[in-house]
Amino acid sequence: MRTIPREMKHAVMIIMGGKEPGESCPEATQDVTLNLKNRDKAISKAAYGPENPKLPNTEFWMRKAEKWDVAIKDAKMSRCGNCSAFNQDEEMQSCIAEGIGDEGDPWAVIEAGDLGYCEIFDFKCAASRSCDAWIVEDEEVDTELEE
Repeated sequence: MRTIPREMKHAVMIIMGGKEPGESCPEATQDVTLNLKNRDKAISKAAYGPENPKLPNTEFWMRKAEKWDVAIKDAKMSRCGNCSAFNQDEEMQSCIAEGIGDEGDPWAVIEAGDLGYCEIFDFKCAASRSCDAWIVEDEEVDTELEE
């Protein structure tokens, strides 16, 4: 079997789809049905929410506080936006925008929802929400260890 020289492989990948191997977007950023299926799994398995983060959502945060054995104000600080599994890097934001498409301004949607990608449940996630799988960011762990 013949192989494509490395230099040519890069050119072929750009011509074929613009991305090199390993740089493709997660499927759930491109397929809204899969994204919703994965989000539903996060809701049922890890109590992803609240549905509308702009509301007080007292019961939601009481359940989180009880589960984590912390005060409600502390539970409210554990959001997707500061979870280690929340990916908002430039490449992922581009994938999310690509998946939203051109039927509006995808960057406005990303900004309005402060969207990122949940690496645990594989779906587009809003930074203001939370779930039971929340993981402290490495930076916070490092800060705690230094104190």
